[in-house]
Parts: sequence; C-alpha cells; structure tokens
Amino acid sequence: MQAGHVFVGGVAFLLILTHPANCQPFPGDQAPPQIRKDWVLGQRVAHDLEQKDGRVNDPAIGEYLERVENRIAARIGSWPVEVRVTRSAEWYASLLPNRVLYISGGLLQRIENEAELAGLLAHELAHVREQARGALQGEGAAWRGCILASPLGNEDAREREMNATTAAFGYLKSAGYDPTAVLDLFSKLAYEHPAWATAILPKDLLEARAKTDADTVPAGGYRVDGSEFLQLHARLETALGHPAREDLKKRPGRARP
Repeated sequence: MQAGHVFVGGVAFLLILTHPANCQPFPGDQAPPQIRKDWVLGQRVAHDLEQKDGRVNDPAIGEYLERVENRIAARIGSWPVEVRVTRSAEWYASLLPNRVLYISGGLLQRIENEAELAGLLAHELAHVREQARGALQGEGAAWRGCILASPLGNEDAREREMNATTAAFGYLKSAGYDPTAVLDLFSKLAYEHPAWATAILPKDLLEARAKTDADTVPAGGYRVDGSEFLQLHARLETALGHPAREDLKKRPGRARP
C-alpha cells in the first residue's frame, strides 16, 4: 500500500495538528469513529513500512533531524512532524496522517548539505499546512501526500508540488537557510528520478530560481552547511552498512536550474 494514498478526514487531520510531533496520542473514545479509524490506518501504514524497509534507530541522527526541522517550524509558527529514517536504499519521503514523516536512508544519503535537508523538511511542512487549510475550508478529506512518497509521477500534482516548494522558499529564508537549496535538491531528484519529473518540472524550477535570485541576501549570508551534517552522513553510512552511491555523487551533466 502506498503511503501517499492514505486517506484522512479533515477534522482528524486538524486534531492531529494540535499535538507536538513526539506526542501522538490516540484519539479518545469521544472522538468520532472516522477519526479513530484514520488514526489506526496511519499507524498501520507506518508499521508496515517499518516492517518492509526497517528503521534506523540511531538517536544522534534523529536528534539532528529534529533540530533542523524545529528551527524551521519555530520560525513559521508550526508544530513539527516526527521524522523517522528507514533503511531503504530507494528514494522517498512519505508523510503519513499520524504526523510521522519517513525519509529513506537512500534519499538522505543523496542530500548534499544541511540547506538541502532543510529544503526537504520545509517542503513537507508546506504540505502539512496546505492540507490543514484545505480541511478548514471544507475542500475534501483526501490525503494527497507528496510526490516523493510514490515512484509514480502525477501531472495533477504539479501545481501542488510547486506551491509547496514556493512556500518552502519563505520558510527557509525565515530560518536563515539559502532558499535556493530546495531548488537544487528538487532539480537533482527530478533529473535522476524521471518519474517524478511529471510533477517537478525544470521549467517551474527555473522560473522560481529567477524570482529568488532577485531577493536580497542577508548581510551575514545564509546557513548552508555544518559539521553536524557531515556527522549525519558518517553515522548513516555506519547504520546502513554502505556508503552513498558514488555514481550519483559524481554523476556528470546534472541539470540544475
């Protein structure tokens, strides 16, 4: 079952949004049956994913990812989601309705610096906020997730993905990160994973970069990288038992808008 195809009621989603990421209480008996059903379904999908791909249980990795996400969430006034890392070499980022974001070890290894990592997290937080706004406005209950949760492209997702990426620009700037980092990351992912290119178009990324290039850079510059990110890659290598694929690290002709 694809994580991106999970459905959640709008009310249930808003209820989940009111709790911190690491809390995840089960809805009480007084909650409507559909809310409890959606919650159980989210937990079941999470269980199945961990059973299939395994989970990296290194506390240092989890704490670092949490710090980066908290830095963004605090600046935009949003609760963070709980981030978990799987042992899969495939690339995905699956955001479930129980407020758990699964990032594959393979995707984390492909990310080149802390700003790109922050860009991915900011993009996912944008999806969370958009889903909450849609539920508040009564626009339907379907949980649509992010294109990165599925190996299948979807042209209908183009506008949704670009909206999330555009929102991520502002989130990154607020947190002191280079907003173009999310464009760098998505450009690589679309180039190296053609199925996603149906929803992440180079044309859209080029237009977005032209707009961000006109922004004023802070006097102190943006935060791009740090020693903690290098430690993340080293610990990830140890946890997964293999280094990042060298053919992807050194791939020539990589398209970057």
